[in-house]
Amino acid sequence: MKFSSSAAELLRILSKVNGVVPSKSTMPILENFVLDLAGGNLSVSATDMDIWITGSVQVKKGEDGRIAIPAKRILDTLRALPDSEITLNADINSNKIKITTENGEYSITGESAKDFPTAPQFKATDDLNIETSVLKSIIARTAYAVSTDELRPAMMGVLLQPKGNELRAVATDGHRLVRMVNKLQKSSGLKRDIIIPAKALNLVARILEGSENTISVSETHIRFSFDKTMLISRLIDETYPNYESVIPKDNDKNLLVRREDILSSLRRVSLYASATTHQVRFEVSKDKFSVAAQDIDFGGEARETVAGEYASDKLDIGFNSTYLVDILTHLDADKVEFRFSTPTRAGLVSPASTNGGEQDIIMLVMPVRLNA
Repeated sequence: MKFSSSAAELLRILSKVNGVVPSKSTMPILENFVLDLAGGNLSVSATDMDIWITGSVQVKKGEDGRIAIPAKRILDTLRALPDSEITLNADINSNKIKITTENGEYSITGESAKDFPTAPQFKATDDLNIETSVLKSIIARTAYAVSTDELRPAMMGVLLQPKGNELRAVATDGHRLVRMVNKLQKSSGLKRDIIIPAKALNLVARILEGSENTISVSETHIRFSFDKTMLISRLIDETYPNYESVIPKDNDKNLLVRREDILSSLRRVSLYASATTHQVRFEVSKDKFSVAAQDIDFGGEARETVAGEYASDKLDIGFNSTYLVDILTHLDADKVEFRFSTPTRAGLVSPASTNGGEQDIIMLVMPVRLNA
């Protein structure tokens, strides 16, 4: 196997695929890329056995072949090289790989590509028809809020739920919840609820190209196809929690505030919150809105007044500042609306105005018990 390519172009395609390569695995072969050269088209594949990514790039053809090459070693080498032409020559029988540049020569020991797991057979049952901009928005608004608790696997992914010409996206970790309703011009084509792992969606966000994409769903997997990149991921085969039951319907105490004002205030005040609870206190009344924090262990405290509009009864309520900062960071709006009920009931956060009516976003955050 032999080909020549720009070091920068080869690094670009390897970096796209690298996101799925495990740093350590009980199957050492997974710590490799598979390079597959056929007729001047170089395909690069990687997997962690749950997600498979393949990218391709045109190179100067030398000799077709297929080999597994250590991902970290080849990436570190390419990152250290200037952008010049390199030649990669691999002996498929001995798995010895030589990279030659204008000024140097580097030898790497690879592995047989025959030992590398193949992607699952994919038989599509549905096609998911959504624009790339909608897909990007779904990932940006939801993937951050999934759970990392492996004992609750359903919550480690984002639920996609078709309802007529609506496509709902939901994520929760039990402390916060995001529900995003996307109003489409026509049906999404998805016929059933699916749960996509957050890791797969974050990788998709990294490799999205252009405006064209094809998304297909099988009984067990989902496939994203872009210009020269394809990602296949297992779906999470679990029942998603009944998220509608936890979204309160009677939160009638509304606070309107500029997103940047409250976000900046939270970032400053939370520096003085407990390192364990990250608790901040909202003190809301008709004539004043303040954000406060206190670190009892180290004797620090902070308080700021924030401009806002509020017309209901006085309310003191506590939240985990980390969750609030996350929520506000992932909202795209000049003003946000907080809707409260009591200090022990979940608060709702949403944009004060929707994006042309095409998206309806509600973010829920559970309160924390206030310090005395």
